[in-house]
Amino acid sequence: MSGCRGSIDQDDKMPRIHVRCLGEEEPEWIPSLKNGLEEEGVSWVVQSGFEGDGIAVAHEAAIESSLKIGVSVQHSRIVIHHKQLPTDNPVFDVSAVTSASARTLGSNSARLAKGTPLKPVN
Repeated sequence: MSGCRGSIDQDDKMPRIHVRCLGEEEPEWIPSLKNGLEEEGVSWVVQSGFEGDGIAVAHEAAIESSLKIGVSVQHSRIVIHHKQLPTDNPVFDVSAVTSASARTLGSNSARLAKGTPLKPVN
């Protein structure tokens, strides 16, 4: 499945989950998050350089994603949001992220987009 880094062309029609990194550097467990997305067969884009509250950034990403799913990541936190939820009510807001939990959260982001049951997050 295809991932993408950086910007997306305006005419890009590929449905993707938007993953936004707060700050310029990607956390070390980003590959695990992407593996979870890839396992479920859903495309994504990872973009860095965002600032602000993780919940608000994830909700904005969900609004801009044609799949209605947005993810914000920080060094120790992942927030997963759905476009149709209130801004202050994300699907997941997990601190103390590990590679294993990042993979599960990546998978759950894709499962939300597909409408399949979610995996438990440890």
